[in-house]
Order: sequence, then structure tokens, then C-alpha cells
Amino acid sequence: MAYAAVVSLAQTLEHINHHHHQYCCIPLICEEQLFESLLEKLSFLQAFLEDNAQIGVETVEGLEGRIRDLAYRAEDIIESHVSDQISSEQERYVDLELQNSEKKEVDLQLVMEETDSIVEQVMSIQNSCTVEDVQCSYASALPSSGGAPNDGNKMVGFDEDILELKARLCGESSTLQIISIVGMGGIGKTTLATNIFNDSLVVYHFHIRVWTTVSQNYHLRQVLLALVASLTDQKTTDLSNMMDEELAECVYKTLKGRTYLIVMDDMWSTKTWDDVRRFFPDDHNGSRVLITTRLSDVAVYASSSPLHQMRFLDEEWSWNLLRDKVFEQQSCPPDLERIGRTIAQSCGGLPLAIAVVAGILAKVDRTPYHWEKIVENISEAVASNAEHFSKILTLSYDRLPCHLKACFLYMGGFPEDYRIPVFKLTKLWIAEGFLKPSRPKSLEELAEEYLEDLVKRNLVLIVKKRSNGKIRFCGLHDLLRDLCMQKARKEEFLHVANNSGKGIQNQRRLSIRFEISKEIVDKCASVSPIRSILYFHWYIASLSFLRGYRLLRVLDLLEASLDSLRPEITQLFHLRFLALGLDCPKLSNRLKVPPSISKLHNLQTLMIRADAILLLPIEIWEMPQLRHLIFFQERGLPSPLDAAPSGGHVLENLQTLRVDNFRFTSTAIETMPNLKKLKVYYYHLFVAVWTEYCLSNLVHLYQLETLNLLFINSLIYKENPLPASFALPPNLKKLTLSGCTIPWRHMTVIGSLPNLEVLKLRDNAFTG
Repeated sequence: MAYAAVVSLAQTLEHINHHHHQYCCIPLICEEQLFESLLEKLSFLQAFLEDNAQIGVETVEGLEGRIRDLAYRAEDIIESHVSDQISSEQERYVDLELQNSEKKEVDLQLVMEETDSIVEQVMSIQNSCTVEDVQCSYASALPSSGGAPNDGNKMVGFDEDILELKARLCGESSTLQIISIVGMGGIGKTTLATNIFNDSLVVYHFHIRVWTTVSQNYHLRQVLLALVASLTDQKTTDLSNMMDEELAECVYKTLKGRTYLIVMDDMWSTKTWDDVRRFFPDDHNGSRVLITTRLSDVAVYASSSPLHQMRFLDEEWSWNLLRDKVFEQQSCPPDLERIGRTIAQSCGGLPLAIAVVAGILAKVDRTPYHWEKIVENISEAVASNAEHFSKILTLSYDRLPCHLKACFLYMGGFPEDYRIPVFKLTKLWIAEGFLKPSRPKSLEELAEEYLEDLVKRNLVLIVKKRSNGKIRFCGLHDLLRDLCMQKARKEEFLHVANNSGKGIQNQRRLSIRFEISKEIVDKCASVSPIRSILYFHWYIASLSFLRGYRLLRVLDLLEASLDSLRPEITQLFHLRFLALGLDCPKLSNRLKVPPSISKLHNLQTLMIRADAILLLPIEIWEMPQLRHLIFFQERGLPSPLDAAPSGGHVLENLQTLRVDNFRFTSTAIETMPNLKKLKVYYYHLFVAVWTEYCLSNLVHLYQLETLNLLFINSLIYKENPLPASFALPPNLKKLTLSGCTIPWRHMTVIGSLPNLEVLKLRDNAFTG
């Protein structure tokens, strides 16, 4: 997690630089020369971490851990000093603050010395790692070629896949076809390709069949050697004197004029295809190239025909595969079938997981008691009994670019089978500081790209899409989630807490799924620099423990039930993401958010679920870093006019707003110039809604892309004409109208929107 830690630290320093007036009492940090020097070294380390895959893992063993710990320590020193400064100003403990400041400056100086030491080590590695070293590392993983692996695996549940692919391979199309099989590790791509490669019809149809396993450590010469060795029945050692061009010519001439099938198993990059495609002649004789890959981008790039996307087995086929693996030709005893079906279902439709579990079951006594033991912890049984299985899943993680690893591991913090809302996940990634800014793209756009990349790598599942094709909910396969938790715990990145509090030491983030006890939170505060808490239980007795977590960035209590926004929360100066579940106190249907919420100067996302009318303070318009203001029930948001009568406060970062009965005055519009998503509910309304709530001013939200106007329990039963010259924001891409009772003759207002992609009209949106 070194890369994510360095990116986060760099963003923290940049933030201090851009808001130096808030941090003027931190002389060591704000000293320009030191500041620029530290940023320059962090940039150097970022570049090194981005490129270290080319150098080799062994070369940098232990170094990433040093870089990670350095970045964590520096960020803790800087932000704890800021907290001390804020506390001393509020409580006027000036002498104590000066003492702490001196200590922090000494600590930070030690960090600078450690940074210099690491930079020197990195430069030494770069100078000693030559091109020849890199090529030697590739040569250590020689691609295999020749016949397909023949492990006797009979495909269960993929009969339709086999028939479809055989038809495409042996079909009437005479042009060279490149067909890609794509799916996550362990889903059966290689087994499917093997069954097809060895099928009697395929053997008869093609004059030449060659199987090449490319693997992740690709090097062109090794692929050429493997292909020539297979095509000419020569040993690779006998071909070592041939130049690359001679090998390539040999492949081309051998295939020329003959009907061939080349299988390239486990391809990891588009560069591989760019390098080898010219060796495969197209003589319009029905030749085929079959590729297997985990990466959808690679499959799309190489394929000349539709992709073959692997799917998970359903419950019935999962049981059939498990039964056949365990009992072979024998029948399953009735008293084991129910338990066996439960075990098969727990594998999540992943054939490799089912095969591993079958191997475990084959070694234990065939009794309900022993099988029930397997059911109790299927994931642990798989992980501890299948080194090959673990390597296959780990390989997908190891091959991730460094900027995606933290985002992927973070998803392990959500509960099993959890439908993860994308709008929430991306905001959490941003708050954590995982994303390296890349203008002109916004951080939100980058986060969506990161998620799409993880989906294309078949590591993240799409649970539900939005009407515009974007992902609404996503999730993880249970076994990939287990991988996330294992890696995250090992990296001291995130820990899924248990009732004992075991394993918490040095962890940066906590995921909690049970009622939290005082003993555990006290232990966490004493042994770990906790930066994030994801809480997935409905009850929480007290938030007093937060006093020990003053460096928190993320506090997700959306699924909890609090009776108010407690004062402990508003003391968390570094908080960037705050999600709360609030229950209305007895004898009241209103909940007030205190003005002290404005103390959270760094807050980016405020998300509140309440079972009552939520009353927000004027001071909410004084939070300059606010990007997303989201409420799930009726709320009262005051106009920013009272907060900034002179128009002094502008929330330039505000992108998402959900409000009720809100008046879009000129001042309000000027306060949120970069708003991209707006959802407004209007309750109990009369006819003059468009004028009363200044909705004609919406046209001046030039960055707005998504607009929802929802009239609920409206008293409007007749036509509600739009004002003269009414127009909607010109850059709208998605528009939802409900209960507006607009006359159909005003439909031209919508028809004039040049960028509109999605239009939803609900519940008398138009009438007449």
C-alpha cells in the first residue's frame, strides 16, 4: 500500500499549501524550501512505485514497506500537529501547543532524513537494474507450447459454451477469426479451452493445432521459441542460435496455406497481441486464434468477433460438479446431499473453488458431522487446502496497477454479499486519498474509471446498472473478498474487527459488523492510528470513544441509529467523509444538525439518513471543501443568502445536492457554480411552484448533468404551466420529472437539450 500512502501524503501537503492561512502556525511544514523538497521526493517515489513492476518484486522486497511506513508516519505527525493547533486555539493552551510543536518538528525532521535514505536506496536500485536484468527476469518464466493441458477435467455446466465455441471455430467463415474467452481467475477459461482444443471435431477440422501459455511474464522471444518448437518438433535449446526474425519467419511459413488453430492461454496485455498478430497469416481458409484472458480490455482489443464471457455456475450445476468430483461414478448418500448442496452454493459458482472443496471432501469421512465442519468455514477450508487456488486469485491482485490495489482491497471492508452503492464507494475512495489527481478529470470521474477498470479485470462484479449504463451497485465474489481481507490485514491497510479485538494493532482502517464494545475501541485507540471506521451494525451505545480517534478521515455510521449528531463528531477536524443514521427522539418529528458542523473544514461528503425532518444550520454553507451533500429523508436546508449576504461564500467544490422545497435564488445559484447532480423534492405544493421557488434560475447551473425534480403529495391537480422563456441547464445528460403536471405543449423545453441521454417521466410529469 506504499503507493496509496504516498499519494495521500502528497495530497495532504498540497492541501496545506493551498490553504496555508489555516496552517500558518506550522513553521516547519510551511517553510517553502522544505515543503517543495518533500513534495519533489514524494513525486520521485510515486514514479518509482508506478514502474517497479518492470524491475521485479524481489529487487524491491521490503522497500515498499519502508515507503508505506514513512508516508503514514509523516501524515500522522503533520495532521496530529494540526489537531494540536486547533485544540490549543479553542482551549487557549498556547504553551502546551508550543511544546507539542517543537516535538513534532523534531519528529518530522527524522522523517525527512528517512526520506533521503529511501530515495538513495531507490536510485541505487534504478542504477543497478539494467535492461539485461529485466530480460533475465522474463526468461525465468518460459511460455509452454504444444498440446493443451490434459488433466481429464470434464466440463460440467458448460455444454452450451462448448457447442457455441465449436460452432464459431469450425463455422463457415473463411477469414481468420480471433475469439476471446474472458472471465475471472478460476472460472474455467483454460478448462473450457482445453476441452475444445481436444474435441474430436476440432482435431479433425484443423491441420495444425498449437497451444501456447503466455502468462504474465511475457517476452516475445520466449513465445516465438515455444511456437517454433511446437510446430517443428524441435527443442527450444536447439533453436537458441536463431534470431527473432528468423523464428517469426519460421512460424509464418509453417502456418502459411494451412488451416490452423492457435490457442494463446492466459494473455495479460494488448502488447502481446500487437507483437504476435503478424505471425498468423490469413489465407481465408477458416483458421482461428483462441485467446483466454482475465482482462476484458485485452479481449476486446484482440478479438475480431464477439467476446465469450464466462459465467458462474448456478446452484444446480455447482452441486452436479461437486458431486461428480467427490463421488465420481458412485451415487451420493441422501443424508449428505443437503449438506453437499449447501457447500456447493457457498463456492459462489466458481468451478475452481468447487474442485478444491471436492478435494477436501474426498479426504474426510463421508458423514454429516465431518461435512458440516466444512460448511462452517468454507473460505478458510479452501484457502488452507489449495495453494494452487490461492496463487490463481493472488495473481490477479499482484498484476493490478499500483493505483488500483488500495481501491480493490478497500472493498473487502464491506460485509459478505453486500450490494455496494457505487456513489458511496467512489466518495470513500476520494476521502481516503487513494486517487492521484489528473486534470482536467474530476476525482469523481477518476474513481468511476478505476471501478470500471476493476470490472474489466473481472475482479469486481456488476450487481445493477443505471439507466445510462453506469454501475449503480457492485460487489465481490466471496473468495475474492476473502483475498482482499487477507491482503489488507497483512499490509496493515484495513482490518475486519472481531469481538476479541485481535489483529487490530497498527491497522489504519476498521470495518465493524457487531455492536462495538468500549474495551475494543479503547484497545484500537491505544495500539493503532485508526483513520477510518466503517460500521455495519444498527446499534451503537456511545460515541465517546471518538475522542481517541482525532485523526479520523472516514466515519461511516449510516446503518447505525443515533439520536443526534453528537459533539464528539464535530471535533474531528480531519474528517472528510461523514455518513450518519439518525433516529428521531420521542415526542418530536424533527432533528437539528448543530451549527458546530461547520468546524469540519475538511469535510467532503455529508450523508445523513433520518426518520424525521432534518433541520440544517445556515453554517453548512461555510464548509469550503464540501463536495456532496446527500440526505435520504425530508430535510430543511436554509438559503445561503443569510449565511453570505454579500455573496462571500462560494462552495466551488460542491457537486452533489439533494434538498427539499429549496428556493433557487440568484445567490443560491452563485453559491454552487460547479454543481453536477441535483435532486429536489417539493412537498405539499400549490400551483405557483416554478415562480415561488425560482426554478427558472436552474438554467444558470452550467455544469449540471443530472437533474431530478420530484413533486410529492402535491396539491396540483391541473396543468402547471412553465413560466415564459423557461429553460433547463444546457449540459443536462439525465433528467427525471415526477408529479410536475407540465402541459405537453412545453415538451419542447426538453427537446431543446442537446446533450440529453436519459429522460424519465413519472407520475403525471406531463399532463393534458
